[in-house]
Amino acid sequence: MYVLTDQITETVAPTANPVTLVEAKAHLRVDIADDDTLISSLISAATDFVEMYTQRSLVTRTYRADLPGFWRGQLPMRPIIAISSYKYYDTSSPEALTTWAASNYQLVNGILYYTEAASFPSWAYRADAIQITYTAGYAPTSSPEVAAESVPNAIKAAILMIIGDLYENREAKTAGQYYSTNPTVLMLLGNYRVLI
Repeated sequence: MYVLTDQITETVAPTANPVTLVEAKAHLRVDIADDDTLISSLISAATDFVEMYTQRSLVTRTYRADLPGFWRGQLPMRPIIAISSYKYYDTSSPEALTTWAASNYQLVNGILYYTEAASFPSWAYRADAIQITYTAGYAPTSSPEVAAESVPNAIKAAILMIIGDLYENREAKTAGQYYSTNPTVLMLLGNYRVLI
């Protein structure tokens, strides 16, 4: 069993952030609209950092894994909601994707396993011979705002702290100083970090 890394593509992006502009402005104690664009970009930057650090999808989105062969193991960017499809390029029709029956695999706690009855077809030799499409994120729902409300409070608090730091410290540090992540942010995110 090995871990996917660079073979993942986000195919459907989230339409909301886990922290709203209103929440961020309240945290920053900003009550004017002059910095709304800046604060919105800081929300996105902080969210990106937290998602990469924790290896979690905070708001529901869809990914596709392109692999050279049949694969089982931990899918990145938890929590995994569901596998939409597991397809492959068959040797008999190497330009057309064929769906592999869902009875051949199962998803348990974000880990993809083969079933005992799994039947493996022959697949074409190519870098994207197998394509696994799946959804990940908190609260599978059609409303991104509701999904964002389901993000754990510790993660939202860490995002707000990062936004506060970025807002207050917009310029580079002076020569000889280095930037380090607030230890409280790391403490808040520690229980949610997925090590792959």
